[in-house]
Amino acid sequence: MFNRLPALARFLFALVAIELLVFGAFRVAFFIAFRGTLAGASAADLAKAFYLGTKFDLRLALLLLLPLAILGWFPLFDPARRRAARIAWLLYLALAQCVLLLLYFVDFGHYAWLRVRLNASLIDHLTPIGVAARVAWDTYPIVPGLLGLALLTGAYAWLAERAARRTLAPASDPFAKWPRRAVIAVLTALYIGGIWGKWSRYPLRWSEAYFSSSEAVAALALNPVLFLTDTAENRNLPYDADKVREHYAYTAALLGVKSPDPKNLDFARWVVPPKKPAIRYNLVVIHLESLAAFKTGIFGNRMNATPQLDAIAKEGLLFTNFFVPEVPTPRSVFEMLTGIPDVNGATTASRNPLVVNQHTLVNALEGYEKYYFLGGSATWGNIRGLFTHNIPGLHVFEEGDYDAPQVDGWGVSDVVLFDKADKVLREQKKPFFAFIQTAGNHRPYGIPSDHPGFELAQVDEKVLAENGFDGLPAFNGLRYLDFALGSFFAKARQSPYFRSTVFVMYGDHGNPSTQQTPWQQLLLTGYHVPCVIFAPGLVKAGSRIDFTASLPDALPTSLGLLGVPYLNTGLGRDLLDLGPAGRHFSLIGLDGVLDDEFYLRAGPERPYLFRYRSESGAEDVHQRYPEKVAELQRLQEALYETAKYLLYHNPPRPHAPSAARGEKDKRR
Repeated sequence: MFNRLPALARFLFALVAIELLVFGAFRVAFFIAFRGTLAGASAADLAKAFYLGTKFDLRLALLLLLPLAILGWFPLFDPARRRAARIAWLLYLALAQCVLLLLYFVDFGHYAWLRVRLNASLIDHLTPIGVAARVAWDTYPIVPGLLGLALLTGAYAWLAERAARRTLAPASDPFAKWPRRAVIAVLTALYIGGIWGKWSRYPLRWSEAYFSSSEAVAALALNPVLFLTDTAENRNLPYDADKVREHYAYTAALLGVKSPDPKNLDFARWVVPPKKPAIRYNLVVIHLESLAAFKTGIFGNRMNATPQLDAIAKEGLLFTNFFVPEVPTPRSVFEMLTGIPDVNGATTASRNPLVVNQHTLVNALEGYEKYYFLGGSATWGNIRGLFTHNIPGLHVFEEGDYDAPQVDGWGVSDVVLFDKADKVLREQKKPFFAFIQTAGNHRPYGIPSDHPGFELAQVDEKVLAENGFDGLPAFNGLRYLDFALGSFFAKARQSPYFRSTVFVMYGDHGNPSTQQTPWQQLLLTGYHVPCVIFAPGLVKAGSRIDFTASLPDALPTSLGLLGVPYLNTGLGRDLLDLGPAGRHFSLIGLDGVLDDEFYLRAGPERPYLFRYRSESGAEDVHQRYPEKVAELQRLQEALYETAKYLLYHNPPRPHAPSAARGEKDKRR
């Protein structure tokens, strides 16, 4: 029967089989490479993930071959009739396969880094090109990878050519005219059905991979190339003003808006802290790259990677349940400055030219000198536009402003960065605001060869894995960040500005843990970070706040501590004023929210609810707590829709009562 089919149909069958073999091999390799993340998955869930994954793979194979399946029936493009057409199609197949294989390679590195399959955020990681190329070269085995890519592409081309020679020969006993047409019609229907993916009114969609509460199972089911295209279609999610208006009264009450304006959807409120008059303390924000809470000693890690931060936390105020709403780094920077969770689809808000105009509480520090210190280029992530466009008179120190060579694609070492910041700040006569953005604790974890006072540790990989670290470079990278932080404070304590400065330190995002703890299964390790406020004379040593807090709260809390009045237009609140009796929450990603006990994550078919602080934190309990599900669903939708809206409706305003549309001072 097979030999009686038209030559093109036989060729397509052979090519589909080859593609399924290739894609299936990558799925098995993915399962083996990341089997630790799937340790808690049932056999039934794994089987379903492989089944769905095969359907996604079939769709990709059929889409790849679609040009041949359409054009190949025309004599000019028929590989069975024209040798030139056959060569052209084989060349197309080899080039297309090379691109697909490259995306699979990138997907493995992407998932190893973020525990997320390849998606449209890849576009963000490719700019600026020079930095991306340098980091990729320093981090990944580029040369062996290219050799492997060439080898696999060559092997595929060889298989495709062999398939062409065997299948494109004339059929020995071909079908007659009308049976042939009937066969082609049936094959066409099967082809379309394979792309559709299921016997249903609706096609197979990426959301079906999320049939389980396990993110790892969903990752196993997804096809990275299709997922990349799916997320690219939704890179910038539009806001829905009607939904914002629907939740306006509820959201305004949460934020403490005393003069609601539902017509204009205005969330601005004029805040006057009780400390009068305001003290002219400096404010230094230290952005700690890739610092997951579980890797620090203050959160119980036994590896002692962060002795300096641990000591500072004991002298200041520690927030033990502090979360960033979104990752990666550009989103955290945006959230810190604007107080708005960066829910700008797959790309970051800092890269969206339509939302470059933003109100920031930094400008409430009138009469302050303002500084931004970054070891690399401020062009990265278009962060320059976010800072310089919205903070008048900002002094930017970036690559080229340091008397030291770059360590890697992220710029100079964190020690050099901190040293420069201390030298500049100790010369200031006026109060100042400074944002110091570290970058060294990030792949490839560049540490300069000359690092006096710091010794590279040699630790058994098994011991590191038992404590959540994914390798020695990551461990030493964190140790070097902590060393740099300690060096900065050792110098700062000898500087005149030290006693009159509030230091705010936070992790910009976390990392996956090698241990499958409940929080790792929920991916909360990527959002849970340390936050410490160190202010000698203002904050009692050894203080801690255990209720849930979020990165947008950082600047309102800092200005409240300084007693500086400000116009708040974002979703952040003063945590010291809020207290333990208030409503505590943090958005988590685009579909989650948590309070002091529960974590809700919206699913494609139903919500999932977890008592994330309990011993069985990864157990879905939504059926036991329907009222809590409804409560958190309302909270998540209200905050998420409002955040999307505010991205486009948060223009700079004067920090004055009149800018809040006549709103009176916030009640204290």
